[in-house]
Amino acid sequence: MKKFVSFIGIILVLTILAAPAAADFKKNKIAVLDFQMQGKQYQNNDMGAIVAEWLITALVKEGRFDVVERRLLQKVLQEHQLAMSGVVDDSSISELGQVLGVKIIISGAVLHFQNIIEVNARIIDVANGSIIAAESVKSSSAVGLEDLVVQMAHLIIKDFPLEGYIVRRDGDKVSIDLGRKAGVKIGMRFMAFKEGSVIKHPKTGEVLDVEIIETGKLKVTRVRANIADAEIVQEDIPGEIVYGQMVKSISQGSQNIGKYNISAPVSGVYAELAEFDPLIEEIRQMREENNPQWKVSYKVFFQKLELVYARHPMSPEVFFYYAKGTHAGNDIGKANKYLAKAVYYNPKYLEAYEFQGDINYNYGLDTPKKRHKRKVAEIAQNAYQSAAAISQDDAYKAMMYYKIAKVNLDLRSDVVAADQFKEKAISTAPGSEAASLAQSL
Repeated sequence: MKKFVSFIGIILVLTILAAPAAADFKKNKIAVLDFQMQGKQYQNNDMGAIVAEWLITALVKEGRFDVVERRLLQKVLQEHQLAMSGVVDDSSISELGQVLGVKIIISGAVLHFQNIIEVNARIIDVANGSIIAAESVKSSSAVGLEDLVVQMAHLIIKDFPLEGYIVRRDGDKVSIDLGRKAGVKIGMRFMAFKEGSVIKHPKTGEVLDVEIIETGKLKVTRVRANIADAEIVQEDIPGEIVYGQMVKSISQGSQNIGKYNISAPVSGVYAELAEFDPLIEEIRQMREENNPQWKVSYKVFFQKLELVYARHPMSPEVFFYYAKGTHAGNDIGKANKYLAKAVYYNPKYLEAYEFQGDINYNYGLDTPKKRHKRKVAEIAQNAYQSAAAISQDDAYKAMMYYKIAKVNLDLRSDVVAADQFKEKAISTAPGSEAASLAQSL
């Protein structure tokens, strides 16, 4: 009997010790209010509630959110004499958040006018009632409203980076306490960091923030249910990334700018163009933050680049930078035209082909218009195929085949073609990063 009691005691101790590691990942607890319906009337009077349900379902599927059950939300709102939809004031938001135990409330509206449907969502911080992010998707009425709501869910997910801890380091590889259940996927990137000094207000003593000290970057290579393995892709000080440090997922939406290098500088043009990269990144960031100043920087960018163009009117690198700049300004059409000129003057310009493939693929993911999706899918596949045909590096070729597989899978829903290029990526460079990514499709 004593042995049995001792055994039970050991089990309890082990359970308690293991609990913190298993509980490190906490889903974001949110509440979704019914959407307001504006403009053209729908036959179903409960359409605002239906849209909210669609959004909840799409968010829950990602495994990243703990959403307040609808009946509980409705009961709490009724008790506080608030409507399920509509605008609620700051005090009501704060009170609602405390009662429900949530930090975030999502509200929104569906606008239907003429042949256009627009879905808007606002992510509200219950602590102060401020809107911390706003997302919008729009399409012709030919696209189903539910499809637009799913697109909205993907935009909202980007506003909630995953946060966790490093639980093991072995050489240049680490494991983090976030896995498939948390929504982690192969290829995702994370920033590793530690907390530094506490930043306080000089007069009130209020804690304003905590210094974040980045120690490096990680790329996920393997995912299991509750854990993921990643390789260290950046570490300024060897050994700085250690067990117990925190990690935060990095958005992949804006990785293109700056990652393409000029492969063959001509007559010193590379040195002249290098100064434009910070300006391009500034334009992109300001535009994404809805800062109107981006248009001023955009104009300055072209004024400066025109001076370089005057000295090198047939330089493929100059046209490549025109393309990067117009892409930062969200003009995919002009970017494609400039890239066409870049490869005209240098038919073996690998970076230009890959950049064209990437920006068109990403645009295809964001656009709800099927006609535009088909068009950019064709441009992206042709660009990747050109890069694969030119390159002599099997690993690079395999990566282009993997990207073509993604184009067919994500933009064309052509599973057969996607599988063909997936197998091509694997057979071209077995054991490569591209082969690993292809196997996970």
